[in-house]
Amino acid sequence: MTDWLVVTDLDGTLLDHDSYDWAPAQPALDRLKRLAIPLVLNSSKTRAELRRLRQALALDTPFIAENGAVIDWGDGSGLGFAEPRQHLLDVLGRLREQGFAFEGFADWSQAEIAARTGLPLQEAALAAEREYTEPLLWQGGPESLAAFTQALAHQGLQAQQGGRFLTVMGQYSKGTAVQALRARYPGRQLIALGDSPNDLSLLEAADLAVVVKSPRSEALRPKVPTLRTRLPGPKGWNQAIEDILDNRS
Repeated sequence: MTDWLVVTDLDGTLLDHDSYDWAPAQPALDRLKRLAIPLVLNSSKTRAELRRLRQALALDTPFIAENGAVIDWGDGSGLGFAEPRQHLLDVLGRLREQGFAFEGFADWSQAEIAARTGLPLQEAALAAEREYTEPLLWQGGPESLAAFTQALAHQGLQAQQGGRFLTVMGQYSKGTAVQALRARYPGRQLIALGDSPNDLSLLEAADLAVVVKSPRSEALRPKVPTLRTRLPGPKGWNQAIEDILDNRS
């Protein structure tokens, strides 16, 4: 039987895009637990958010926060790949002065973050505890976005499009963190699941990629063996994991 390691994106993948519910994936989650297959969360969410979700899912595995900025081993230690968020905010402040139009988490109150994400206020407070990245809502057109992206690159930064936000971050990725994670699980074959452009590096770090159906998933073409789900979100996630365990183990 194949020794698997599962690494998953959250919003739009394991979690429903609108409700953040994972209940439709519970059968596959329970099966992974019974088989002692490690499940690692790899998300744009903050460490504060992921600690809470990890507890709700009864996981004891490491997790990867803020689009690959840091691996938290779950024991109080971590491995970081990024400069602090304040560096990003300084750069973004200068770019805004040059005329680029955007709003981000640093501009919003917790109530505004809750309204824009659909999170309850308490969870929006956790989402605001960002250490390495800044999610934005772009307010310009495609041409100014291209110029903005180029300006970020000159500062050693990048912008990745997720399910809701354009996230400004350093030159790392979800996939960078996965390469470091794999050393903790020698000999295991990696299944990675995602639904958005910022998941491509994660999917391409896998032995088997699962593209979960979403409005952005058609553009995802990982250069590794790939499955595509017929259903979106946690329903698709459940379908894919059950199928892999039934037919590929």
